[in-house]
Amino acid sequence: MQTIEVHVERDHLERLAVSKSPVASVAELIWNCLDADATVVHVRLERNSLGGIEGVTLDDNGHGLPHENGEAAFANLGGSWKRDSSRTLGGRILHGKQGKGRFQAFALGNSVTWTSHYQVGGAAAEYTIEGTRSQLHRFTITDPKASTLSGSGMVVRASGGNRSLSSLEGQRVRQLLTEEFALYLRQYAGVRIIYDGQSLDPSSVEDNVADYSIGPLALRSGRHIEAELTVVEWSVPTERALFLCDENGFTLSRVQAGIQAPGFVFTSYLKSALIGELGETGDLVLEELHPDLRELMDAAKKRMREHFSRRAAERATSLVDQWKQEEVYPYTGSPTGPIEEAERQVFDVIALNVHEYLPDFHVSSMENRRFSFRLLRAAIETSPEAVQSILRDVLNLSAAKQEELADLLERTSLEAIINASRIVTDRLDFLRGLEILVFDPEVKKKTLERRHLHKIVAQHTWLFGEEFNLTLSDKGLTNVLRKHLTRADVEILDDGPVLRENGSTGIVDLMLSRVVPHAGSDPNKHLVVELKRPTEKIGNTEASQVKDYATAIVRDERFRDTETSWEFWAVGNEMSESVRLEASQSGRQQGLLWELEDRRFRIWVKTWSQIIEGCRKRLQFFRQRLNYVADENSGLEYLRRTHEKYLPKCLTESPSAQIPPH
Repeated sequence: MQTIEVHVERDHLERLAVSKSPVASVAELIWNCLDADATVVHVRLERNSLGGIEGVTLDDNGHGLPHENGEAAFANLGGSWKRDSSRTLGGRILHGKQGKGRFQAFALGNSVTWTSHYQVGGAAAEYTIEGTRSQLHRFTITDPKASTLSGSGMVVRASGGNRSLSSLEGQRVRQLLTEEFALYLRQYAGVRIIYDGQSLDPSSVEDNVADYSIGPLALRSGRHIEAELTVVEWSVPTERALFLCDENGFTLSRVQAGIQAPGFVFTSYLKSALIGELGETGDLVLEELHPDLRELMDAAKKRMREHFSRRAAERATSLVDQWKQEEVYPYTGSPTGPIEEAERQVFDVIALNVHEYLPDFHVSSMENRRFSFRLLRAAIETSPEAVQSILRDVLNLSAAKQEELADLLERTSLEAIINASRIVTDRLDFLRGLEILVFDPEVKKKTLERRHLHKIVAQHTWLFGEEFNLTLSDKGLTNVLRKHLTRADVEILDDGPVLRENGSTGIVDLMLSRVVPHAGSDPNKHLVVELKRPTEKIGNTEASQVKDYATAIVRDERFRDTETSWEFWAVGNEMSESVRLEASQSGRQQGLLWELEDRRFRIWVKTWSQIIEGCRKRLQFFRQRLNYVADENSGLEYLRRTHEKYLPKCLTESPSAQIPPH
C-alpha cells in the first residue's frame, strides 16, 4: 500500500468536491466511465432500512485503470492522460480531459473508493484507491492482486456523507440524465446507462428530433463559424433548456432556452468548436457573454423559433385531421369565404391550446368535445373578445350543466344568451352607478340636473318601464305635441306653441312613448319625466310645474280628441312633507298626485330609491341565476365606460378616481 499526494492547493480541491449538485456529480462520474470505453454503466442507489439513500455506486465494463497508471492519474490534477488525446483507447470521442471528475465524487459522500479491474499479461487484476473528504489531497492505493472478476472495469462507491441525496430519486433526475447523454447515446447506439435499475433511453421519451446546420455565420469580430443545432421534443415533463456543447456534442454548460414555444417540452443542443474553445479558455461565462457566443446563441434561438412555428402548424393540422375523423370538428366542407377561413384559423389555434392546457380534454367523451368545440366556434363568431372567459367558465361546468347549455343552444344562439346576460349585468352595474350619482353625499352635490343626470338617464329609459321604446329629450312641449300628432296620424298640422296657463312655453326633461300597433282603446301612451337634481326636493313649486304641463296638453285643442294616455312623473331624491301627504291619500296609489280618468291623465311623484328598487326587483330573478353582484367599482366602471362625458369631474379626473370620502 502506498500514499498518493495530490499536487494542488486544498481550497481548489474543496471547490471541486462541492461545486456540483449530486445529479451533476453522478453525470460526471458516468462520463468518466464512458471515457474508459464502457459499454454498460450501472448507477446503483444504496438505501438504508428506512428507504433513505446513504450511498451511490457506479460500476462499468470499461478497460479499468492499470495499477502503473493509478498514481499519475490521481496525483496530478490536470495531468490526465486524456489531456493530449481526443479519442478514447477504443476510438470514441473523449469528454473530460483534466481529471477533475473523480474529485466530484466527494459531493456524494465523505468516503470514496475506486476499485479498478484490468487485464495484465492475459490475467485479471484489481486494486483499490481510497480517499476521504477530510484529506482531499491524499489518497491511498493498495497493491494489485488477482481479480475476482474475469473482465475489466471500474467500481466507484461514495458513502458516509451528511449531504442529502434525495434529489437522486424520481423521474425528474432520470429525465435530466437522459437529456445530458441523449446525443452520446444516439451517436453510440451500443452504449447502455442503467440508472437505479432502469436504462436511460432517449428514444422512448422523444416525440420528435430535428437537426439543423447554422452557418457559415459571419460574426462581427470578422470570424466565420459553423454550428449544429439539435432540437429534441420530449413526451414527458421536463425543464426547457439549451445545452452549450463542443463540436463533439459534450455538454459544457446548460442555460435557459430563451424562447416561447407554447405546448412543447424540449431540449436543444448547440454544438460548435467556438463553445469548446471558450470552455477551454474559461470564457464560457454566461453572466458576461462573449460577443461571439452571443451572436451564435441569437442565431440558434432564431432557428429554434422557426422550428416550433413549423411544428405548431404540423401539430394543428394533425389534430384537426383527427378531430374531423372523430366528427367532433365543428366545421364541414371548405370555407365559404375569407371571413369563415379566418374564423377557422382562429378556432384551430384556440382549440389546440385547449387540447394542450386542459389535461383531461383529450380523454373526455366525444360528446363533450363536440359540444365544447361547437361552443368555441359560436364564441369566436359572436364574441371574440370574450372567448377566454367563456371557455374558462363553460369548460369548468359539470357534465349536467353542459348538457343543459347544449340543449338551450339547440333552441337559441350563443349570441342571444350572451347579449341577454350582458343586458342584465349592465343594468345592475348602471343601477349601482346611479345610486352613487344621486345618493353619495359628496357626489350628489356636484351632480347637475341637465348637464349630468338628464343626459345619462335619457339613455336608460328602461328605468321607467320596459314598454317605453322611443324617447324624446329636453324638447319644448310644442315638439312633444308635434311628435304625438305625427305618431297618431292626426290631420291637424298647425304647429303653434303649446302654452302653459301663464303663457310660457313648456319645457320637459324626457318624453317616453309606447305605441301599440293594433286597434283598440288607448293605443298610444306617453310618459313625461321631470328630473330634479339630487340636492333639490320635490316641493309644491315642482309639483305645480308638472301639473302645468298636464294642463297645457289637456286644454290644447290639437290633443283634446285623440286617444292617447299621458303620465307625468316628477323624479327626485326627496319630496316635501306637503307633497308627500298629497301623494299618500287614501283610495289612491302611492305617489299619485292627480288623475283625470276620462282624459287619461295621471301625475306622479317618484323618488330615485323607489325607481331603483323597482328595477332591482324586476332583475332579481336574472341576477340570482347569473350569480352576479354589482359593486361600487363595477358601477363606476360602467358609468365611465358609457357616460364619461356626462359625469361630474369628481368621478372622471383620473382613471383611478373613486367615490370621494364621506
